[in-house]
Amino acid sequence: MSIDKGEAAASMPAGTTAHRSRTSPPGVLFLGVIVWTDDPEVDPTVIADRNPVALARAVAVTIHEMLEDSEAYAGATEFLQSNPPPQDWVLPEDVDAWLEALREATPHPAYSFHQVPMTGGADGTNHTAVNRFLQHALQEREAALTPDPSPSTDAGRSTGGYLAR
Repeated sequence: MSIDKGEAAASMPAGTTAHRSRTSPPGVLFLGVIVWTDDPEVDPTVIADRNPVALARAVAVTIHEMLEDSEAYAGATEFLQSNPPPQDWVLPEDVDAWLEALREATPHPAYSFHQVPMTGGADGTNHTAVNRFLQHALQEREAALTPDPSPSTDAGRSTGGYLAR
């Protein structure tokens, strides 16, 4: 798993992080998980942000850049030509529409959004709870990608909350 802090930080205006650290920490952190392939050997990309709208854009831009730079995705050229590029995404709804079109066009890359509670701890994070949540979210995603899951695997499985819709 990789967490791209630079991508999320790049979407915030300068000085925002410093200002936020002096105020109370947010109650949740938003995560975007990008699964590039159904190969279990390929780690997903995880992007975090405090703002769900900025996160959705960062996820969409990351996927867009990968599709532009890689020949690995069948139909990527056609998808990119038939959907607006990031510079044309003005409203959050534009990002949502692009992500939804991607979901309808291809099974991979796939994305999901999650909320991680952030409470307690010296830095405002309960690391045990966050790590447990991340492990659970990735296990759910792995189970979802496994063909023909058994009924016991599906029982009790929760879904991550989708944001930016």
